[in-house]
Amino acid sequence: MNTHKRKFLVVWSVTVGSMDALTGLLLVVAPVAVLRCLGIAPPSADALVFLSWIGVFVGGVGLSYAMALGERHRGKAVWMITALVRTLVAAFVTWRIDTGSLAPAWLMVALTDAAVAVVQMAVVRAGWWEEARR
Repeated sequence: MNTHKRKFLVVWSVTVGSMDALTGLLLVVAPVAVLRCLGIAPPSADALVFLSWIGVFVGGVGLSYAMALGERHRGKAVWMITALVRTLVAAFVTWRIDTGSLAPAWLMVALTDAAVAVVQMAVVRAGWWEEARR
């Protein structure tokens, strides 16, 4: 396998996984600060627990990328599953923005998830993970 491809698989997994793991942790411990960074008005105080709950999920998705770094046969599965989750999140957030129940500032979340999903699906379809096993 081309070393550039292998390096990309590792760097992408570490970068995207770390981004989600950190975002998830911050949503758990400081959800209002995360929303302010995104330019999103925080929900009511009683709704913050649900934002933290989402943070646990986001952090779990991020930590799952670590499985892609161990045994290479897991990489393809991790990327396929996280691409599916990201596609669903992007579609949901876009729909909720369109219906007016989420602020337009949430579009950054939808676009980021959609872009990551597209890259991962393209790499999986190109067979890079199979090449990495050789």
